[in-house]
Amino acid sequence: MALVGNLKDLKLANIIQINCIEQNVAKVTVHSNNEIGSIYFSNGAIVHAEFGPFIGERAVHEMLALTDGEFKVEAGVEAPKQTITQPWNSVVLEGLRLIDEKKVVSAPIPRQLFALLSGLKNVRNVFVLNYNGQVIEGKAKTDIHPLALTFIWYKLKKMLNLFYADFFQYIQLQKKDGYLFIFEFRPNLIVLETDLKVITAEFSLMVKKVLKQIHTTK
Repeated sequence: MALVGNLKDLKLANIIQINCIEQNVAKVTVHSNNEIGSIYFSNGAIVHAEFGPFIGERAVHEMLALTDGEFKVEAGVEAPKQTITQPWNSVVLEGLRLIDEKKVVSAPIPRQLFALLSGLKNVRNVFVLNYNGQVIEGKAKTDIHPLALTFIWYKLKKMLNLFYADFFQYIQLQKKDGYLFIFEFRPNLIVLETDLKVITAEFSLMVKKVLKQIHTTK
């Protein structure tokens, strides 16, 4: 017999916790805003998830953000494949952390920061992205979609933090006519477009000095 309910009454994080602690083999189906998602459990772990265009951990993260919708828990339903290998609590905690970040208002950066960064040698353009990949200051002139830049940052930071947590500070992407440097200036990302003549080590050091200076003068 399936268990049905509403996410207003029982949060998805709690549903996940119950199924994993009890080591159920089960499937949770979620219906919310015309979107359908599924999470599969086995041996005390989340083994697979789908939600809209997302698969794996990202699907779980997106569903954790839902505050309304119907859910159904079916016992004995096995996953069609495995797309998640991380412990269930790590997946949930990361999803809740991302939700908290989204709640942070995307505050505009100080005006003097734009002037300082734009004045650095070899810089062609500066713009700011919020967590959702929206340009909130400046204008993106690159042919790479802003949302793609946010996605690349998120994925690389997550991967590299596992091994180089103390060293990961920025991303450098090369284009035909220059580079893109992405720096975190919480709760936003600052993107600098440069020419090909830039010297990475010197440039990144200058940018970090500017960002540190702004932080200390706030």
